[in-house]
Amino acid sequence: MTDKKRKHSVKVFSLFLTLVLILFTNTACGSEATDSEVNQPANEDIEWDYEADVVVVGAGASGLPAALKALDEGSSVLLVEANFDTGGHVAVSEGQFHSGGGTVDQEKWDIEDSADLYYYDHTRGTSINSRYNDREYVRSIANAMAETYDWMLDNGVKTLDVEPMVRAYYRDGGNDGDSVGRMTYVDASDWENTYTGTEAAGIGVSRPLEQTLHEEGAEFLLNYHMDKIYREDIFDGEVIGIQASYSPTILPGETEPLDSLMSEGNIEETKENVNIKANNAVIIATGGSTGNVEFRTMLDPRLEEYMDGLAGMPFSDQDASGEYAAMEIGAALGSLGNYTSVVGANITAPQRFGTQYGYGRGWTEDSVIWPLVRANGIVPDYDSLVIVNMVGERIGNEDQYALPQMDTARESFFDQALTGTVIDPEGDGNAETYGGPLWAIMDQAAVERNGWDMDAEGVLDYEEGYAFKADTLEELAEMVINKYHEDIEMDPEILADTIARYNEFVENGHDEDWGREETLVHTIEEGPYYALWATPSMHDTLAGIRVDGNMQVIDIYGQKIPRLFAVGEASGGMRVHGLGRVMTSGYIAGRAAASVDENGFATADTSLNPEYEGSETNDLTKTNKAEYFSDRGLSQETMTHSEKEAEIEEWEQDSKGQQDEDETSESENETGDNVFIGQSNDGFGGRIIVELTVEDNQMTDIQITEQSETVGIGVEAIEELAKQALEEQSADLDVISGATVSSDAFMDALNKAMDEAGL
Repeated sequence: MTDKKRKHSVKVFSLFLTLVLILFTNTACGSEATDSEVNQPANEDIEWDYEADVVVVGAGASGLPAALKALDEGSSVLLVEANFDTGGHVAVSEGQFHSGGGTVDQEKWDIEDSADLYYYDHTRGTSINSRYNDREYVRSIANAMAETYDWMLDNGVKTLDVEPMVRAYYRDGGNDGDSVGRMTYVDASDWENTYTGTEAAGIGVSRPLEQTLHEEGAEFLLNYHMDKIYREDIFDGEVIGIQASYSPTILPGETEPLDSLMSEGNIEETKENVNIKANNAVIIATGGSTGNVEFRTMLDPRLEEYMDGLAGMPFSDQDASGEYAAMEIGAALGSLGNYTSVVGANITAPQRFGTQYGYGRGWTEDSVIWPLVRANGIVPDYDSLVIVNMVGERIGNEDQYALPQMDTARESFFDQALTGTVIDPEGDGNAETYGGPLWAIMDQAAVERNGWDMDAEGVLDYEEGYAFKADTLEELAEMVINKYHEDIEMDPEILADTIARYNEFVENGHDEDWGREETLVHTIEEGPYYALWATPSMHDTLAGIRVDGNMQVIDIYGQKIPRLFAVGEASGGMRVHGLGRVMTSGYIAGRAAASVDENGFATADTSLNPEYEGSETNDLTKTNKAEYFSDRGLSQETMTHSEKEAEIEEWEQDSKGQQDEDETSESENETGDNVFIGQSNDGFGGRIIVELTVEDNQMTDIQITEQSETVGIGVEAIEELAKQALEEQSADLDVISGATVSSDAFMDALNKAMDEAGL
């Protein structure tokens, strides 16, 4: 453990001990704790550097809407952001809205939804995503969601003109609670994402809102990390402001901090600490806690330090600073059961191996923070690798690790892998259980099949120990350094035996150890060999500070803390992926913060605005028969609402067995002599395979037989390119705007098929 982490652990323990002692003293002796016991100076001794009616801590997907709504309601606003620029997680995300309740985009596509149906979907005990949700929180989100959606569009945010989608619904074996099409995408065509250097669309949320806030007079203080919330007394009285410390981002080898894009008009400050007074309210929008090992292991001990590939990093951390600061003044945590839910939005397999930051589409060297990223990794070819633990043993069925993020069958792999390594290093009967790191082992044949350049700059992170290369498996095991358990080394003999045994399984077509089938394809026997970091990533924070329907913070005794609010992933109450609930919570809190009375309590009405009353949904919210909760056995794949409706209709009319038979028959169709296969592994979702039919040296048909591109964007792009290729009899086509990665990968696959055909 580093000195920095040890000091932080001591601080966390000291905070916990202090709170216990204060509670004991107050309860047993009837005395009041003094401010000094939690380092709270007397109010009259605080020298305020800045002040505003509403102070918003965090300028991301919830903080920006909170600030803008408070501004709309007549409050002066100051945003305090720890990073060098605004946006947080949303700025590096794909920009998925999961908004329902009857949004304008749902109405456009004739999707029947309402606040009631949204509330129903996200309070179902049969859905893991809804089981532990706070009902007051969900009710408030449901009531304000469509209204927030309209308001966001009015303030410059745009959405793509695609039909809202459904994915991984829990009655179809997934874990998502949305029963109708609610997933839409941001249109970020007006904005360049300088953070990632990619087309990540979340920037289309943060930039328009930031721009509007600047135009309407909000103040921004960037590069300041909130460390403390000031309250009149430790566990009593009103919140009066915050303390923040200077936190510039300076790249390796540089001396000057990075600057924000929209820096004009921002507060220029470099003092070590500043105190900021909140006349009406403080809103915590710090983004959650998945980046804080001490915090997350309080709730799930498996989420240890080796899970260092947090989604959003190295741009946007989730360091639990909002949670700790609120806890120091008595705040409670809410919906903690959601934190231990493995599959889906909490823990996920990295989409790229051989790099620390393997979540999502990744980064390019055009990113302003590329020196912090270092390498982008490779999209794994699961047909060509095995996953091993720190000593070189396979740790589960790789078929499960390769499944889509929302597939609940992945949980079996995580359950095994996160606790499956048992080591007795001293041989004295005191064995210990470990969960990671995990490594993907592959050979040079895999490299050549996929066309990877493993030695190119920016591909694999050899320097920081996230990738290793050696001529033999034994040498590879000796090279691997376990940076989080340096005393535990990979065993050369174990690794060599593991791969030899696996190769036998491939040759025999049967995995005797873990039952792998789908990806049991290629042996691993041609050096050099590679060990690539394949450790799970932390994604969304699914629990946080307990709040009421106005997002006002609740203390450990169930009482509201005057003038304190929490939003987004810093707030506890609802497990759901996407920007919908995050932005809506910000909207609610901004409205509430501007409405506080003389005692510091929100007076805003959280009931449904009559203008947003939806269609009657009683027929969709039935609870009196088992059939309303039973497994339908339909597809978990992301599809448009109308496609899902058609699937449901077919299921109702025909037997599921007939449907499965049809799908099996399709998948087993063999190609003829005039059909040629081309494959690219560089799609946005990974592998794209095309089947090209050729007659008389002319391309007559192009079928895309495998792809995992984004519905509504990448899928449509490659389908359009297939039509163009047939018309022009060429793979030399223009990329589709907004789907560059998918376009390039399709053309790569088609070129390979054409080469096979001799065209």
